[in-house]
Amino acid sequence: MKSYVSSHLKDMNRRNVYKLLCGMEETSKSELAHITGISPPTVMKIVQFLAERELVLEVGEGESPLGRKPQMLRLNKNRYYSIGVIHEGDYLKVGISNLKNEVLTLKKVRVQADFDQVMGETLFQVINELLVGSDIQLSNVLGIGLGIPGTYDVKREKVIMAPLIGLTQETGISDVIRKVESYYGKPVYVDNDLNMEVMGEFLSLGLTEENDLIYLSFGTGIGSGVILNGKLRRGKNYMCGEVGYMAFLDDYVADAHHAGWLESRINLNALREKFGFAQDGSIPEESREAIIEYVAVSGALCINNMMMCYDCDNISLGGELFDLLGDGLFHSMEEKLNRLSVSGARLRRRSCMDPGVLGAAAVAKEEMIRQLLREQE
Repeated sequence: MKSYVSSHLKDMNRRNVYKLLCGMEETSKSELAHITGISPPTVMKIVQFLAERELVLEVGEGESPLGRKPQMLRLNKNRYYSIGVIHEGDYLKVGISNLKNEVLTLKKVRVQADFDQVMGETLFQVINELLVGSDIQLSNVLGIGLGIPGTYDVKREKVIMAPLIGLTQETGISDVIRKVESYYGKPVYVDNDLNMEVMGEFLSLGLTEENDLIYLSFGTGIGSGVILNGKLRRGKNYMCGEVGYMAFLDDYVADAHHAGWLESRINLNALREKFGFAQDGSIPEESREAIIEYVAVSGALCINNMMMCYDCDNISLGGELFDLLGDGLFHSMEEKLNRLSVSGARLRRRSCMDPGVLGAAAVAKEEMIRQLLREQE
């Protein structure tokens, strides 16, 4: 028991020091000891441990009003990388992130909403192109995070339902995961795409374990990710955030083989059919205001219902529809929500270019860093 407690304390101390290094540009051993409350000799051992794993660099002497100048330290942020992948129905987005959660390169490609095609071929092509183009060595990649649309059971590695990408019944994807792991020789961590999105947005905003966050995406489908008190909420049946199944008509009959009521109204394909998009997928100017009004009505109702359920004042919006319709859609939703809400609404556009890629890469990185920090001296 004593050995376990000692080992656990070492892991915790290393992780605390590492997290501080991630959040600071430069620091010193004495400053790390002062902030963490860990004794200076222990901090010295931890820094040596991190240096042996090339996670920290000495960058020269700092300033000191008295006595010996401190040796400054910096996280070796480009020693290791992780890959984040988001399959969002009509699009596949892949990026490479460093230890500071900076997305260094990002590629977005239009794909058919065919899970087998994307996972069996396109995924490998895009990852390989990014690795070659960025000159990042695969040996320096810790792992791959993959976000997929639909309801996903992380324990059984099964997609429960994802009708917009052709998965109309419970489908195991263990073979897909093992294929990617075998090809790259790296662990793969899979979750729902909106869970990855909300985790990336949470990181980008610099929120803490005291904060809540709802992230809603309007695109190939509509969905949300929910973080409560700093923890991702999946739900007993992994259905938390599946707002596409919200219904505002009492004669609607749910069908797991098809998109939900809300998602069937305002996904990209439904809007193309209803309003007609240009050949290149852009929004015709003569239809823009009508599309904005149509989407904003249902979107505001959805957001208001979520606000009442979770009493959350951090709400971020993203997705392909906001890329296509811009600020007009955001302001229309905000205006309608202000009329609906009794508590007031604080909405924001997503805070970074692609929170999903950031979140997926961060999930993979965190799992592997945890293992690196557990290794014994």
